[in-house]
Amino acid sequence: MSCLTRQLQHKLARYIQKKLNVESPCDPSVVRDELINRGVCPCSVTEGQVRQILEVAGYK
Repeated sequence: MSCLTRQLQHKLARYIQKKLNVESPCDPSVVRDELINRGVCPCSVTEGQVRQILEVAGYK
């Protein structure tokens, strides 16, 4: 399991808010794949971690 720092979580949350078109409710696996495809997120990040990042970004 990948360890994400709080700073990286907040940076990814801001990136999601600004750059991705996320609909609520959102599927963490889709967001995870998009972040990995764009090269902004390591592939070792789990769906659970992406779910936490989405909560920080304001998506539930």
